[in-house]
Amino acid sequence: MKSIVFYILSALFFVTSCTKDEPLFDKLADERINQTIEEYQSALTSSPTGWKATIIPGSGGIFHFHFRFNNENRVVMFADFDTTTAKYQKESSYRLKSEQQPTLIFDTYSYLHLLSDPDARVNGGDFGIGLASDFEFSLDSLLTDAIVLTGKMNKTKLRLERASQQELDDWQNGHWANTLSFLNVTRIKNYFRRLTLNGTEYEIFIDPSSRTIGFQWLSGGVLRQFSTSYYFDVNEVVLETPLQNGSQTIAGFTDCSWNEVSQTLQLKSGGITGVIAGAIKPLKVDLNAPQRWWQTAVNDDAYWQSFAGFHTNGVDDAYGINTLDNFYSLIYWPEYDAGNDLLAPVFMNAEGTGLELHYGAAPENPEFTPDGRIIFDLLGTYGDYPVSGPAAQSLTQLLIPEGYYLIQTSPTTYDMVSADDAKTWITWYY
Repeated sequence: MKSIVFYILSALFFVTSCTKDEPLFDKLADERINQTIEEYQSALTSSPTGWKATIIPGSGGIFHFHFRFNNENRVVMFADFDTTTAKYQKESSYRLKSEQQPTLIFDTYSYLHLLSDPDARVNGGDFGIGLASDFEFSLDSLLTDAIVLTGKMNKTKLRLERASQQELDDWQNGHWANTLSFLNVTRIKNYFRRLTLNGTEYEIFIDPSSRTIGFQWLSGGVLRQFSTSYYFDVNEVVLETPLQNGSQTIAGFTDCSWNEVSQTLQLKSGGITGVIAGAIKPLKVDLNAPQRWWQTAVNDDAYWQSFAGFHTNGVDDAYGINTLDNFYSLIYWPEYDAGNDLLAPVFMNAEGTGLELHYGAAPENPEFTPDGRIIFDLLGTYGDYPVSGPAAQSLTQLLIPEGYYLIQTSPTTYDMVSADDAKTWITWYY
């Protein structure tokens, strides 16, 4: 028995000794990666009509792209980011790189980079991360007519699908751009944007960065609200969840047409023609909002502050309050002293360790009108309040005789909107 075991062990040792130096794979790791990269390169350039792509960045929203790759490491693209990116193709460069796994890198600034640009002014996202998207992608899988990728930084999912000639034509012939004209609604300079459709008026609120849309309307005198995400298709703006108002259903919009002269957007929904135009007051005024805004700070002996100043006629910080040296915020302090409030810019001290108040305006306690407006009147000043420049212009704006509507946008934020023409407003944070 022992001899049988010995011979078996000897045979196993012989087999092992003969095979232990033989490679598990017929190619080295670098060779295998290079072969994979060649396969992806061949696939990327194999579609003369390009690839359609969908990206959902970390901030939400659905964005569509069209890519055409060539063998000179150049890529031509369209995107439904805005009307320009949908109308005009842009060429940039790309490369495939062997890292831990093959990686597709869009290595010069392109439409794709708009989503991940850290400057929030570019995409409406957050400073530092933009919309939390990617421009470097790990290649996950290569299918017959699709390529699946994952972003290196934010894990954004990118799926490329082979495009048809018609899908390429839709971009090149402006069909996507026509649908993207819906975004011109953001060019309406009024704070209030009113959709009139089949006799019903809707207040609409659009956030292009997160691709969300909100509606308000009156039903039996009661203000109703609805919000949902939206995305663009080649011929339609699609609401992910349709709005249902009695017998009226709004599932999306088609045939969008912007009129620059009248600053209106004509469109259709369910075959019915509607129009979006500016309005000068809310659909239903919150009569108690001005008093509520003011009293909240009085109760806490605290103040409201704005970091961007007044938005006027489509221009953020129209009076340049942020250009003041060491500016931190513009504050409004109700009942700062008995009988008067305080409007003042607050500054960071020279050491950067605290805040300073150099001067201020002293409006008397405001007037609250029966129709839901707040009106400010100047009582005096603290210190040498400037007679020109950003602080002076901000004060002049505050004191307009028509006053303001207050729109509560969260438990700790209000938008104060000019009752003159609703083209000037300021956001207050608590």
